[in-house]
Amino acid sequence: MYTLGGMHRRRLAPIALAGALVLSPALTACGGDSAAPTAPASQPAAPVKVDVPTWMAAAQSPGTTIIDVRSPDEYSTGHVEGALLISVESPDFQQQIAALDPSGTYALYCRSGNRSAKAAAIMAEMGYLHVYDLTGGFADLDAAGMPSA
Repeated sequence: MYTLGGMHRRRLAPIALAGALVLSPALTACGGDSAAPTAPASQPAAPVKVDVPTWMAAAQSPGTTIIDVRSPDEYSTGHVEGALLISVESPDFQQQIAALDPSGTYALYCRSGNRSAKAAAIMAEMGYLHVYDLTGGFADLDAAGMPSA
């Protein structure tokens, strides 16, 4: 048997195979025709800013949770039917969001789109991957015929 640095030649094959397996994903990623690169897991997912028709389709899909991030006073004057009130201005907003399933789908709205954008960004930082943020606000949903309470 030949030795290399004190190792028998028979033992080099498994070591070489293990090295090839470790390098294989890195070499594959260098190919020009491979799939588009994905963001590193450490980066938060970007929330999706959508128009009224897209938001309504997402909100009416089974399993989507609708969240009104306005103030309790605004919510009491009218809100999307079935929407949870989780005010982004509440000091415990993150704790309330943390009680939700991070793998769920969420449709957020406010009055004009500013607070829902803030809430969507916070949710993305917390690891929520499926967040639809309405461009516009409750009045736009109401005008489009979204059921309200």
